[in-house]
Amino acid sequence: MSALTDLQTQLQAQLAALSAREKRMLGGAAAAVTIFIVFMVIFSFGRTADSIRDRTAKKIVQLDEVQTLASGYREAKAKQDQLENQLRASNVRLVSYLEDKAKPAGIDLPSINPKADIPLEGSKIIESSVEVTLTDVKVNRLIDFMTAVEAGPGVVKIKYLRLEPRPAQETVTAWLTIATYKLK
Repeated sequence: MSALTDLQTQLQAQLAALSAREKRMLGGAAAAVTIFIVFMVIFSFGRTADSIRDRTAKKIVQLDEVQTLASGYREAKAKQDQLENQLRASNVRLVSYLEDKAKPAGIDLPSINPKADIPLEGSKIIESSVEVTLTDVKVNRLIDFMTAVEAGPGVVKIKYLRLEPRPAQETVTAWLTIATYKLK
């Protein structure tokens, strides 16, 4: 403790020996140093606060993106589950199904050629399809038939349609590939 009191006494003696002008200059220098230190502390706090605000804003944006992606994922998952449920319930015998849909539409099915079942690449879904040729059919009856086929139970889709008009008879010849899908 004596070292501190000695130092304090020595500083007081030196300050007492200074002139009034030197005391003002020393006070101004001390004030400038104090102001500089206060400025640096406030500046560093402000910069730290800005940095925290920026990081918080970025994290809020990231959270919004995550929420958007999560809701999109939920919707996609719900659609996928709905489709899988349709595929599980789909047990359509395509030939008899098409014959049942052709009668109310007033269409005769002279040619139905079943194709071999094929699994879709990279999935557990099997596609069963048939090729149908309809000759000299009225367009409105063909539309009714195609609408009835795709509106039925299970997942039945018309994959391919080729039409050849016959203007003289006001009919068309149609080649269709109709497919149904089910889970393995």
